[in-house]
Amino acid sequence: MKTFLPVLTLAAAIAVSPAALAEGWYADGGYTHVTTDVDTGAGSADIDLGAISGRVGYDINPNFAVEGELAFGVNDESATQGAVTASLGLNYLVGAYGKAQIPVAENINLFARAGIVNAEIEAEVTGLGSASDSETGAGYGVGGTVDVAENIYIRGDYTRYDIEDVEADAFTIGVGVKF
Repeated sequence: MKTFLPVLTLAAAIAVSPAALAEGWYADGGYTHVTTDVDTGAGSADIDLGAISGRVGYDINPNFAVEGELAFGVNDESATQGAVTASLGLNYLVGAYGKAQIPVAENINLFARAGIVNAEIEAEVTGLGSASDSETGAGYGVGGTVDVAENIYIRGDYTRYDIEDVEADAFTIGVGVKF
């Protein structure tokens, strides 16, 4: 019995290859366009921001996954009035989601996801400097993936971010790989 357990452990370690451990994992990256309306006191202003985003996830089974999201702003919104310029930008957004998914064809999956997000926005005004604020809230949305090769897919999704007093809509298109 003393030699049986180490031999069994060694056999299990050999049987579980790195490829088997990686199975179920996926990662994708793309561009996210974020839009929101901001109350300016004299009305509202449409704000359009851009971000490079990435996700890493794990398919627990064919119908449920968990995923993490990370985005960094790359396109700020700015406005100029006379000699004063004001700009608003996304520094980062990080989130964790549960994802319900359903295969609707051999190479097409649709999904809905919901989770918690934290984002930091930075505002800068000429002559006044800059300030940033980080808030936590909810993220929820829908999307789909289309497999274009055995382990490569295209992802598109819509996510609504409800963070503190701000609601923002995000549209993402990206490419990913399944491990």
